[in-house]
Amino acid sequence: MSGFGFGLIMFICLVPTVWIMFLYMYPKKWKDHKLVLGVNNRPEFKADPAADEVEQIVQRSRKQAFCISLVCTAIAAVLLLLKGLALKTFIWTVFIFVAVCILPVPFIIGHREMMGLKRKLGIVSDKGINLVDLKTAGSVHALKAVRVIIPNAVGLAVVVLAVLADLKVITFKDIHTGGFTATIVMGTYWLTGLIITFGAYIMDNMKNTVISADSDINANYNRAKKKNLADMVVGFLWLNSIYLIIIYIMFVVGQSDMFVMISIGAYVAVIMAEMVIFVRSNIKIDERYQKEISLISDDDEYWLGGMLYYNPTDRRLMVEKHAGIGSTINMAHPGGKIVGIFLILSLVATLLSIVWLGMLESTPVRLQLDDGKLVCHQLRDEYVIPFDDIADIEYGEDMTKLRMSRTAGVGMDTLLKGDFYVEGKNGCKVFLVPPQKAYIHITTKSGEDYYISGSTAEETREAYEKLK
Repeated sequence: MSGFGFGLIMFICLVPTVWIMFLYMYPKKWKDHKLVLGVNNRPEFKADPAADEVEQIVQRSRKQAFCISLVCTAIAAVLLLLKGLALKTFIWTVFIFVAVCILPVPFIIGHREMMGLKRKLGIVSDKGINLVDLKTAGSVHALKAVRVIIPNAVGLAVVVLAVLADLKVITFKDIHTGGFTATIVMGTYWLTGLIITFGAYIMDNMKNTVISADSDINANYNRAKKKNLADMVVGFLWLNSIYLIIIYIMFVVGQSDMFVMISIGAYVAVIMAEMVIFVRSNIKIDERYQKEISLISDDDEYWLGGMLYYNPTDRRLMVEKHAGIGSTINMAHPGGKIVGIFLILSLVATLLSIVWLGMLESTPVRLQLDDGKLVCHQLRDEYVIPFDDIADIEYGEDMTKLRMSRTAGVGMDTLLKGDFYVEGKNGCKVFLVPPQKAYIHITTKSGEDYYISGSTAEETREAYEKLK
C-alpha cells in the first residue's frame, strides 16, 4: 500500500473518531444527560446557584475539547502530505496516541471540578451501592441470535471457499488462488466479526441500569439502549460479510493497490458512519429518559478521572462507561489487570513493528554474486539462488509493465518483497526497488520464478551481465 493510501485510511479512521468522542463526551445540553463529565447528574446540580457553576464547567471543558478536535483535524490533514510509508506510519501512530490522550484532558479536569462541586454541595450518599431491579434484572435483551448467525454464516462460507481454493480442492480457470494468503485475510476479517459478536453478547447480558423505581421505565430504557447497540453490531456484521466477498473477489482476480486502498477506505468510512448514527441515537435516548431518572447509583468515587473504573468491592469485570461508548473493564478485577497487561504488550509490539518497518524502508537492497550463488540481501539474506539452479534469465527495462499483485510480504513505494502474483503465475518471489524500473527475471530448474533488482538500474544491469 502506498504512503498516501495509508495516510488517507488513517485520516478516515481518526478524524470521525475524534468528533464522535467530542460529541459523546462533551454534550452541550448537560441537563438532559445521566452523567455530567463522568459524574452522576443530580437534581442538586440543576438547582440555582449550582446550575450556573456546572454550566461554566461544562462549557469551558467543551470549548477546550472543541479546539483540540479542530487542531487534531488540521494536523491530520497536513499529515496526508507526508511521503514515505515508514515515516508516515511512525508519525501517524504517535499522533493517534497523543490525540487519544489529549482529547480527554478537558474531561478529566472537568470531572475533578464536578467532584469538587459535589463535595462543596455536601452531597453524601451510599457510596458503591449497586441498584438492581429484580423484576427486569435479566429479562431485557435486544440481540437476537438469528440476526448475528446469518451474517457470520455468510462470512464463514467465504472463508471456507478460500480454504478449499487454496487447498486446490476446487479450482477456477485463470483465478489467482493458492499460498493461503486469501485464507488468512478472510479468516482475520471473519474472526474480527466473531469477536465483535462475542463482545456484543456480553454487553447485551450486562446488568440493567436502574434509573427509576418504576420497573417499566427501567425495562424500556435498557431495551432502547441495547437495541441501538444490537442494530449497530448487526449492521457491522453484514458490512463485514459483504466486504469479505468483495476482497475475496479481489484476491481471485488479482487486485491493484489502488483498488485495495479505495475498498479499505470505503469500508472504514461506512463503519464511521454507523458509529455516528449509533452515538446520535444514544444521545437521544438519554435525553428522552433524563426526566425519568429518580434513582442514582453513586459510584463516582471509583472512577479515576471519570475514565477508569477501579472498584475492588465490585465483582463485575465489565461495567458501563462513564465516558464514551459501551462498557469498560473494572481494573481492580483480576481479569481487568490481565487486560491491562495485554494492552501494554500490544503497545510495545506496535512500536517494535514501526521500528521494523522503518528499517525495511531505510535499508538498501544488495545483489551479491559470489561462491557460485546469487544472494538478494536486505537486513538478511532474503533469497539465495545457486548459479547451477538457474534455467533461464532475462532482463526487463520497465517493471511497471508487469501485471503484479502482492499475496504475502512487503508492498511499499520504495520496496516490493515477498510472494507476488506476477504475469498470471502465483507464488513468484519478488525483490524489487520500484523507483528504478530495471529488473531481472530468473526461472530456476525447480520451476520457481524470481523478479529481482538492485538499488539502481546500473547495479541491476551489472548483475544481469555477470549472471548471463
